[in-house]
Amino acid sequence: MSAKTGGLLRTRNFALLWIGESASAVGSAVTSVAFPLVAVSVLHAGPGAVALLTVFTWLPWLLLGLVVGVWVDRWPRRPTLLVADLVSATVLIGVPVAAWTGVLTMPILLAAALLAGVSGIFFSVAFNAFLPHLVPAGDLMEGIAKLQTSASVALVAGPALGGLLAQAAGAVSGVLIDAFTFLLSAACLLGLRPAPEPRRERAAAGLLGQIAEGIRFIVRGRLLQAMLVVATAANFAMLGITALRVVFLVRTGGLAPGTAGIAIGLGSLGGILGAALATRVATRFGSARTYVVASVATAPFALLLPFGGPGWGLVLFTAGSFVMLGGGTMASVMTMTFRGTFVPAHLLGRVTAASRIFVFGSVPLGAATAGFLATTLGTRTALWVLAALYAVTPLPLLATSAGKVRDFPTPE
Repeated sequence: MSAKTGGLLRTRNFALLWIGESASAVGSAVTSVAFPLVAVSVLHAGPGAVALLTVFTWLPWLLLGLVVGVWVDRWPRRPTLLVADLVSATVLIGVPVAAWTGVLTMPILLAAALLAGVSGIFFSVAFNAFLPHLVPAGDLMEGIAKLQTSASVALVAGPALGGLLAQAAGAVSGVLIDAFTFLLSAACLLGLRPAPEPRRERAAAGLLGQIAEGIRFIVRGRLLQAMLVVATAANFAMLGITALRVVFLVRTGGLAPGTAGIAIGLGSLGGILGAALATRVATRFGSARTYVVASVATAPFALLLPFGGPGWGLVLFTAGSFVMLGGGTMASVMTMTFRGTFVPAHLLGRVTAASRIFVFGSVPLGAATAGFLATTLGTRTALWVLAALYAVTPLPLLATSAGKVRDFPTPE
């Protein structure tokens, strides 16, 4: 196993994969700030138009997710990843070029967000299906934990870097940085020396039949089904909280924007710690036990968030965010590892896509619900409702098989 030689980062294939994916994660986090800044500072767009950027980025999951899962299961995964990286880079390079030549418009920016979202689906599904092929099953948890750690770091550092780049070199510079990270990811993929992927025979069932096959695997797997329902509900509440936290801290809590940003950033460090400790904790206590405890025991800390404000309120908000994100990230590592080892390779693309349609589909719904609650009940009350939902969401896991065993089952 890789632990004997100092970890997966000492292996050529995983090191290259980690470098490319980590760079791309930072670039994408930069773009999450850069795209709205381009819309506001270059195109002078209003709040509604800026919000559409998020809609267009996530909409492809709802429209194409299941179909992409089928295609990824039919195609070789590494070439799919390469094409997705190159398409993303080309689309993103087009944004600053259009801005510099004076032809950039809001429809063009929305089209770029849509195309980047489509290529992102292909990359996400193919990556999750390719990783178990590249990394031995015994090392998969370590690999996922390392990737989650770098993704959590990107979520903390990326938005700040995007803001600094926009201030120093203009908003479109952040988009250009993201384009280069996709090219770096493609270069790293080209440098891999993986074993040949197994040849996939053309399925007898048509497109709809293959989609149904992936969904049936989730439905018949009671544990996968329960984990998906909990993840979807938790993500719904979490995205609602995320949509409200800045306006809550600044307008309701009376904090300065800089102070609010520091509190959110410190809370986000919990995700880094959760990913970094995931493998060690699971090795000692068991993967299923770690998943259940990380989900159930840390979720109630969301109830500290509505106390946010000056003084101790700021401490409570930051501590609640830290523990909640740490537990959520650790649970995510366990989930991805279980899916990667339990789901048959020929179904992994479809099962991943079907799962992510529900989880990622909750992004716009959670944000819209948060806005409605804040408008009708007030921001603090809305945060109480969402925090309470997040706190109780993992409780059904105690009644599943995951709550009664040490480790997740493995395929027979």
